Amino acid sequence: MTLRLMGYIARLMQETSARLLSNLLRLSQSSILRADKDILTLLDEVRPIRMDGRRALIIDEKYLGRDKKFVTCVIDGSTGEILWLKEGKGTASLDGFFRSLTREQKEDIQVVSIDRGNAYLKALREHLPHVSISFDPFHIIKNVNDAVDEVRRDLCKRLEKNEKKLVKGNRYLFLCGEENLDDNKREELDKILKLNQPLQEAYLLKEKLRLVFQFSSFKKCATAFGEWIALAESSTLKPFKRLTKTLSRHAQQVLNFFRYRLTSGRIEGMNSMIARIQLKTRGLPSVDYLRLKLRQLTSPSFTRLF
Repeated sequence: MTLRLMGYIARLMQETSARLLSNLLRLSQSSILRADKDILTLLDEVRPIRMDGRRALIIDEKYLGRDKKFVTCVIDGSTGEILWLKEGKGTASLDGFFRSLTREQKEDIQVVSIDRGNAYLKALREHLPHVSISFDPFHIIKNVNDAVDEVRRDLCKRLEKNEKKLVKGNRYLFLCGEENLDDNKREELDKILKLNQPLQEAYLLKEKLRLVFQFSSFKKCATAFGEWIALAESSTLKPFKRLTKTLSRHAQQVLNFFRYRLTSGRIEGMNSMIARIQLKTRGLPSVDYLRLKLRQLTSPSFTRLF
């Protein structure tokens, strides 16, 4: 194929699938996919990712299924551009990324947002000891939801059959944000919480923490977070006491979110991108091809040579 035809295929692949293109151009689907990958690989070599001046990074892992399992993603916290995609999760999956950075590029980075996983934290302290580390609120809220669910499951073991059915069958009510419940669901939730004091306490703690992350003032956020820690520590609920110990130990990383406002929302948005890529490429492509397709979607300047 000529480069012009390969570029044409790559442009069309942004809007349609290999199957439809195969019918349109009378080429096999494998030829379509090979042309798409080859031209993106060429562009990747001609226009490599520039790391100069990157101030904020977001690091997270994505689960791609039983075959490819986990990949580690690094994206620019300001633009959402994908900078790194590697099989695996944890320190080893980031080694190549850190080795590719110059000393000046490392010094440019000011803040990195991660979840509370110790593996990424260890890697950052080793390779970027000067950066501020921010814990993503999405993962913290997920941890709190897990604590609520643990309280619910423990409670189910001690309830009578009728009460157990009511609590067990309404898991969604306890984990959903209060603002997302209609009047009927809210009334049903209130009825259950009035009958179960531990579950009521867990639910209120969860909602109070969600409110903490909605403050716009750093001072108000920090004050409210400290008050929540004190409230959770005085709780009788073991899951919340365990979580509080961890959050207290990493209070600075939690508070850094209020300072920099970095979240994993950009990376979470990649779920829909990956789903679209999977639909267009007859299933999930190789990790390298997936990285190229994500770069095509998140970096407009990447395909400017078409």
